[in-house]
Formats: sequence, structure tokens, C-alpha cells
Amino acid sequence: MPKLHETLDKIGLLRALDRKDREAFERRCQWRHARPKEWLLEQNDIGTDIYFLTSGVVRVLITPSPDREVILGDIDAGGYFGEMAAIDGQPRSAGILAITDATIARMPAPVFREIIHKYPDVSEQLLKQLVARIRALDQRVNEFSSMDVKHRIYAELLRRSRPDTSDKRQAVISPPPVHSDIASRVSTRREMVARELKALERAGMLTKRRGAFVLTNVPELMQMLQGD
Repeated sequence: MPKLHETLDKIGLLRALDRKDREAFERRCQWRHARPKEWLLEQNDIGTDIYFLTSGVVRVLITPSPDREVILGDIDAGGYFGEMAAIDGQPRSAGILAITDATIARMPAPVFREIIHKYPDVSEQLLKQLVARIRALDQRVNEFSSMDVKHRIYAELLRRSRPDTSDKRQAVISPPPVHSDIASRVSTRREMVARELKALERAGMLTKRRGAFVLTNVPELMQMLQGD
């Protein structure tokens, strides 16, 4: 009897697998349970296994220098990481840090390629998700090359927000982001993030409520991205 979360049935990439095959592939994985702040992969590690996250949240980071980290994004349960090395055999391009308790299935690259070849739907999904990641990175490169820090912070707030169902001009960020988290995503200091959030509050563009930040005028904030 498999332990709780030790199943691939919630992995979106593998939805095309029938139950018999899925369970057979599960038995060819090594399962791991991680604690918060535990490193699952280090940047530049050697290895070609792919990892499927069946519970928890992990963070993707790069470390340009020993005292600096840049957050590329978070991966929720149902996602995966390590596919680039599984495809090209190169060292890991980023590190993976557990943010919460997490359960991970480690699958050897040859097994993953077997799935790709047997299930065209898996290959198509993988290609689409890789393209989506490239587009997101293109956007971030554009922001870093064309925006100052203030506007990169605005862009990050908008990216993390969701429309407010009670007011179409507003958007909600929940849970409210930690200043250091935003700073690591836009390559600045948390003091700069605190200053800009306070400026948005004074301008009436951002308010705080229990468990959330509210962007009160999304159209105007988007216009501000074009320059003050």
C-alpha cells in the first residue's frame, strides 16, 4: 500500500498515463520526504533524474554570488523539476529549496524518456510548458533591461495579483508577499521594496487587509509601468 502522497496520479504532465502504467512507473521512482528549508538540488549539481512534486511547495533559485540569491519561481504540488538535465544531461541550471513539507518522486532520465516516447500527450505538454517558461524568462529579461527597480517592483506585484471579484479595477495579492521575497525576484534590497510599497500606500494605490494586499487601481498602475 503506497504511503500518503506517494502517487503520480496528481501530476498534470503525466495525466495521459493509464492507471496500470502509472503505478508501474511509480515503482520505478525513489520517494523522498523533505522538510522546509531543505535543499533538494544545488545549482550546478551533476545528475539527470527528473523530480515530480506530489505534495508541498518548492522554490527555484539561482545564486549569482555566495551572498545573493535570485528567485525564479515556486513550484506547487502537481509540478516537476529537473527536466532540463533529464533532456540534455547538463549540470543543474538552478537550485531547488523546499518551502514547506514536501513529497518528491525521483525518476531516472531513461524512465522519463520511455514515458515521453510512449505517450505523445506527455511530449506535447512538456514542449508547451518549456515554451511558456521561455516566454516568462523573456519577459523578465525585458524588465531587467528596460525598467528601473521601482517599475520592476510594480511588475512583480501585478504578476502575483489576481482580479478582485468585487471591483474590476482592483487586484488582490494573497498571501501578502514578504519584502525579501519580492527583492530576490527583482534583484534589489528589501529596504527598496519596503520604500516603494509605502509610497504606493501613500498614493492610495495599495491597501492592506487581513491576509492580503489590494492593488486599488490596476489600470493606473499598469500605466505607471510605462514611466512616470
